Amino acid sequence: MIKRRNFIKKASIATAGTLMLPYILPSGRLFAATGNRLANHVVFVLFGGGIRNQESVEQAYLAHQGLPTQGNVMENMLSGAAPSSNPVYTRWNPVLNTTLSQQGTLFPELRYKSGPTGHYNGHTVAMTGNYTETGLNLNVNPQYPTLFEYYRKHSDPAKSALNAWWLSEGLGPYPSLNYSRHPEYGAQYGANYLHAGTTFSGVGANFANAKSYQPDDVERIYKVKSFLDKNFDKNAAGIQGVSNSLEDREKIKNFINGIFDQSIQVDYPTPGNSSNGLTGDLINIMASWLVLREFAPELTVINTFNLDICHSNFSQYLNFLHKADYGVGWLWDKIQSHPKMANDTIMICMPEHGRNLDPNSIYDDNGLRAYDHTSDENSRRLFALIAGPPGVVKQNNIVGSTANPVGESVDIVPTIAHILGFDNAVPGGLLQGRVLNEAFS
Repeated sequence: MIKRRNFIKKASIATAGTLMLPYILPSGRLFAATGNRLANHVVFVLFGGGIRNQESVEQAYLAHQGLPTQGNVMENMLSGAAPSSNPVYTRWNPVLNTTLSQQGTLFPELRYKSGPTGHYNGHTVAMTGNYTETGLNLNVNPQYPTLFEYYRKHSDPAKSALNAWWLSEGLGPYPSLNYSRHPEYGAQYGANYLHAGTTFSGVGANFANAKSYQPDDVERIYKVKSFLDKNFDKNAAGIQGVSNSLEDREKIKNFINGIFDQSIQVDYPTPGNSSNGLTGDLINIMASWLVLREFAPELTVINTFNLDICHSNFSQYLNFLHKADYGVGWLWDKIQSHPKMANDTIMICMPEHGRNLDPNSIYDDNGLRAYDHTSDENSRRLFALIAGPPGVVKQNNIVGSTANPVGESVDIVPTIAHILGFDNAVPGGLLQGRVLNEAFS
């Protein structure tokens, strides 16, 4: 567990148009009319690691393990009673009195229609709005522009990188999803990236102490070294990458320093605001709130990844699923306390992909079977939840069913573009999906 003092002490910096009159939405909030916006802030929570619809929206709990107990593991996001028996996870009382599904629209049955159901693929599809057949090529940026590039290039007026943040749990391929290798876009339209597990935990101490690296890691390290050697005589402005203005860089520096010297309060997404019970996913959600509270960015993407343990430990998968739901509820509750973001934020939650219908051969300590994701039809089943202010997002609304799927994973990017008012500016042919208009009033 991470103690607060060690949490701070061991931290290591890894990353450091048309003029229109304002108008008033039905909620009474004054919006600056940049395009036809529905809200000024979007938070996209992308559940990495794979979630089965069975344990989430269907609330089957252990029914698919041959046990009779069913119930709702995700009590902040979904409506339904918790399991009444056979506890294989530690239940935390929900943060929210009104679930996110009651505060928005639930699509209980979307489809991931094409390509492998892998983590790199699932993230790439969700963040570019295009299906991909690319395998585990972790060292290249995606072919199609990312959500961040569309937002920063096509918003009018143009937005700085301080308005777009990408926070991931896990490194690997995820930093490369910041921007694409598309010739009309690229790094100059990327977001600020933060890996909270490295920046804000004892993991950062590995940069000072010995650490074992895998061969693929070593190859990437030498590539970075070669890049830096070749650009040794250049200043930062001459090297391609996401850039912040001098003023924005100073804001980011002061933000990081404020966390280190404890002048910025750190809140934990756990019962009792304690560091006990933190997971990698919760650390990432915690860091996301720090960013949201400080900068109120218009576009924030957050992922989880602990759920990938479902390959080997189903009980722990349920535990991580429950905690990730708690973190999302906690984050939404925090957003409603923010003077700029409250009643002006739409949150979208969706898994990167699902998991197989049939289990693999691994049992956990409770005798429960584990599940992989090998592109069977069940691993193409997803759900999505869009929550936001009444009068903007339809409340307590359910669209689609198992027998009648509505929506695809490629629909999230155009939907966010619609919310932030730049969807009509995106060139034709770049996005495969559509706006999920069923969610909006």
